Amino acid sequence: QVLTAIDGSAAPASAAARTALDALLQQREVQVLRFDSKDQTAGIAPTEAELAAYHKANESEFRAPEQAQIEYVVLDIDSISARVSAPEEELRKFYEQNIARYTVAEERRASHILVKAAKEAPAADRQKAKAKADALLEQVRKAPATFADVAKKNSDDPGSAERGGDLDFFGRGAMVKPFEDAAYAMKAGEISNVVESDFGYHIIRLDAVRGGEKKPFEAARAEIEAEVKKQLAAKEFAADAERFTNLVNKDTDNFKGVVGDLKLKTQTATVLRTPSPAAKGALASPKLLDAVFSSESIKSKQNTEAIEVGPNQLASARIVTHTPARVQAVAEVTAQVRDRVVQQQA
Repeated sequence: QVLTAIDGSAAPASAAARTALDALLQQREVQVLRFDSKDQTAGIAPTEAELAAYHKANESEFRAPEQAQIEYVVLDIDSISARVSAPEEELRKFYEQNIARYTVAEERRASHILVKAAKEAPAADRQKAKAKADALLEQVRKAPATFADVAKKNSDDPGSAERGGDLDFFGRGAMVKPFEDAAYAMKAGEISNVVESDFGYHIIRLDAVRGGEKKPFEAARAEIEAEVKKQLAAKEFAADAERFTNLVNKDTDNFKGVVGDLKLKTQTATVLRTPSPAAKGALASPKLLDAVFSSESIKSKQNTEAIEVGPNQLASARIVTHTPARVQAVAEVTAQVRDRVVQQQA
């Protein structure tokens, strides 16, 4: 193996070695002069013949897609709620049934002293903890002003002890139920009896109460009316949807009947076969556009059938003007053609 490695090797020619080393070790200095095409456009003025020649050679760049100018109507919950009326008694009934929505949630701020005693601890240990809590309660009842100091020295809740037992404001559901029930039954400034929970024994002082105020009916009236009208509209939608379908099929070359009967608004738009990225509502529905660009619709320019374009949303459309896909004439795109010829020549 030693001899084979020596026999099979060869000394490289000096030219090959020099080429390899030059690639690694040589340095060169270069100068660069850059010519930007945008700097060469100043004196370029293409002739009409040049513009026409470029246009003819690149017709695919100047194709206008098929498009249609349409009229359309939409039936949805919003259009129905705009014409329904909500009786005063319905508004007040909704307010009373949903009073929680118009009430600021009540929060309470409390401080506590916890004497820890696990739920599964022996009865003797829990009894000892209870006795300690009773003694601390007697102490703070005699001198309420010392509550924070007593909490700092004796509370087994490390999170609140250093703040004198302060738990800050909390709402319903934030504390264990025995603690919450006691806190929400107290008045500000009161100190509770010993309260037992799964954590041990608490002495609670209620420090403050906030929230609980009701928003007056008149202040919430507009919001309530909009909600009630939307609910009434949802109930009417099925019947109105049937009328909408019948009317767009009855007067096939206009929307006068459906607009007059259902108090809808005729809208106009220019559309392509596929929805544009910015399209919203009915114009974003591929189903509606498929119906608009069907051969029958293009030929007759009559109303499409009622099409579901969204939840509780029907639409119908008709073509006013249809323009097939075509190559735009030079005169229509002169500016674009000139820009591209100038760039090319530059």
